[in-house]
Amino acid sequence: MISESKQIKLIIFSDTHRDNRRMEQAIQESSPDIVIHLGDHIDDARRIKAKFSDLTYHMVKGNTDFMTPGDNELLLQFGELKFFMTHGHVYRVKDDLSRLVHRAKEVGVDLALFGHTHNACVIKEHGITFMNPGQLEHHHERRKASYGMVTIEDGSFECNIVYLPGDQYDW
Repeated sequence: MISESKQIKLIIFSDTHRDNRRMEQAIQESSPDIVIHLGDHIDDARRIKAKFSDLTYHMVKGNTDFMTPGDNELLLQFGELKFFMTHGHVYRVKDDLSRLVHRAKEVGVDLALFGHTHNACVIKEHGITFMNPGQLEHHHERRKASYGMVTIEDGSFECNIVYLPGDQYDW
């Protein structure tokens, strides 16, 4: 459990698919306290950890990480706040969020973090905030590259999606 009296910044990645350059740049620009990776190439986060070893890391496996050791879901506690992490494929989030909503209610969380769909969003349902940071890879006709930021302060949290500028797409 982490004290809730100081501001804590979390940066959230999912579906990085070996795009460590954008992860590294996002960490440098945002100066987070905690890095969260929601799967699909969690080894990317392990490689980044070697460069930014002073940060705290939490990661879960995605559907492409089946041969990689790790957890499918995690619970994090920040003071009175409780966060749930999963990639989302186990809860079939590409179909709908009903299974994830059920699980989040079951474990009694304030924030449920998930990936898998590659679509960034922040949604509030049943008193729970659901956040998908999107993906760091840009698809010209489908999606913008993005990651998530969560700021915790004074017992509450704020979620933001950060979209990468267009000039970063052509690396």
